[in-house]
Amino acid sequence: MQRRTFIMAAAVSTVLGWPALAVAAALGVGDGLPSTTFENQHGKPEPFPGADTRVVLFAVEKAPSDVVNEYLTALGVEAMRQRGIVFLADISGMPGFVTQTFALPKMRKRPYSILLANKADQCAFMPHEKDAVTVLHLAQGKITQIQFPRDLAALKAAVGGS
Repeated sequence: MQRRTFIMAAAVSTVLGWPALAVAAALGVGDGLPSTTFENQHGKPEPFPGADTRVVLFAVEKAPSDVVNEYLTALGVEAMRQRGIVFLADISGMPGFVTQTFALPKMRKRPYSILLANKADQCAFMPHEKDAVTVLHLAQGKITQIQFPRDLAALKAAVGGS
């Protein structure tokens, strides 16, 4: 009887442990970004990270997103392209009503593309610190540096210039 209980307990803990194994660990320096596709704020699918991507800006919370938007608006679309900058925003925690009524219409006014993760598991591979922008520098598809600036000046310094 004890053996059966042990086997059942082992089986249950193994099955319950599988979801934890399925959760992707955040990437680090030396890792490559997975090739995937995200929709932008206009609903158009875009490849990620993209062949010319050298810098990925990633934001989860509103305050870091605002910092990124301020930076990219001042930088301009052409400079963003020249520097190989891609902006990925995790909007999965935003209520659907807020997303549809307020956030997306505001995002659609931006002149640059914002890749959107509508489900948290879509970007679980991205490193993240609360209230910070994640800045990933890439060379030949591999992460060479990860930074977590929390304000505009720090973001400018992390990306390298104005």
